[in-house]
Amino acid sequence: MKPVIPAKLLNRLHRKDALEVLRSLPDRSVDLYFTDPPYSSGGLHASTRAQSPGQKYIGSDVKTLYPEFHHDNKDQRSWTFWCMSWLGEAYRAAKDGGHLVCFTDWRQLPSLTDAVQAAGFIWRGIAVWDKMSGGARPRLGGFSQQAEFMVWATKGAVRTDQKVHLPGVFSERLPRPKVHMSQKPAGLAQEVIQLVPAGSVMCDPFAGSGTFLLAAKERGLWWIGCEIEETYHAKATERLSAA
Repeated sequence: MKPVIPAKLLNRLHRKDALEVLRSLPDRSVDLYFTDPPYSSGGLHASTRAQSPGQKYIGSDVKTLYPEFHHDNKDQRSWTFWCMSWLGEAYRAAKDGGHLVCFTDWRQLPSLTDAVQAAGFIWRGIAVWDKMSGGARPRLGGFSQQAEFMVWATKGAVRTDQKVHLPGVFSERLPRPKVHMSQKPAGLAQEVIQLVPAGSVMCDPFAGSGTFLLAAKERGLWWIGCEIEETYHAKATERLSAA
C-alpha cells in the first residue's frame, strides 16, 4: 500500500536541511527513522570541538582525504537543543509504534537520550557497534575507543507483529577506503532495517553517503533521505542509482 506521504518526497535524497524536510512530512506517516547525525563531538573543550571533522575524527596516519562536512561544532547544550528540534518533528511524523534508531558516540550519548525522551519518544535501550580491534583507538592508561552507539526508541508501545530479534552488539569492520569519513557498515544497516516489514516508510534525515537508504531500498521500503552537503549528496545519489 502506497504511503500517505506526497510522491515528490518518496524514494528521493533531498539536498535540503533535515528540519525543512521533516516539517513537510504528514502526521503519523513514518515507520522508522534510522540516522547518523553530526555528533559535534571529538573533544572535551571548545577549542577541539571547533576543529573540522577531519581534524577530530581522522587519525594523522590516515592517507585518504575525505570531503569535510559542516554543522559539527556545536557545544553540548546547543547540540542537545538542536536534536530536540529535529526529533520533535520526527516524533510528530512517526506512526504509533514507529521506531527511532540514532547513532552517537560516548560523549553525546547522555545528551541524545535526554533529547529523545524530551521529544516524546520512549527510550528502549542502546545497541553497540563494535568496530573490532582494527577500528579501535588505543588510549594510554585506559580503555580503547572501539565502539559507537545506537539509541533505540519508539513512539508508544513496541509493535509485536514484526517477529524480529536483533543482537545488542554488532561486530563489523568497516572496509577501507570509506566513502564518508563517518560511514557505518552496510551489514549493520541491513540488520537494523529489519525492524520494519517491506512496504514500510523509512527516513534518514542525515544520509551522508547513503548507506542506510541503500539498505532500505534493497529491503523494499519506501525511503526519504536528506543530505545537505553537495559532495556527499552526489556520492549517495550515485550509490542509490547504481543499486
